[in-house]
Amino acid sequence: MRGGFLISLDDELYARASDVLKGLGGRTTSGEMGDSMVQLVEGSGRLFTLYERVPAGTEWEVHEGEFVAAYDLELPNMMLVAACPFECRWPDLVSRLVGQIGRASDSPTWILDGDGVVWPAARIDPDSLTL
Repeated sequence: MRGGFLISLDDELYARASDVLKGLGGRTTSGEMGDSMVQLVEGSGRLFTLYERVPAGTEWEVHEGEFVAAYDLELPNMMLVAACPFECRWPDLVSRLVGQIGRASDSPTWILDGDGVVWPAARIDPDSLTL
């Protein structure tokens, strides 16, 4: 599956993002591990799924690594970020939805893509994003 991580220094990241996605028509359900997830199906049938938390034992994917900043972004302290994994196959959809989540927040919000690039929510380049 293709995806990445929505990240922020805001511990209420999932609640905030979930509210935005539900406002756009997303539906909340419980995942296999009992955590919540919200799934948005846009008009053309494309899916975006956001999970409440990183599965136990895989936190290293967010907290450890050689991360690269998109643009001239100052990287957040990756050991302190809250992270919500997402699945989506369409970079343009990720860019649009994450941009809306970021604009609805008082706290900086980013995504971590499949190449270890940290993108600011409001400036994701769908042509360069790796899911």
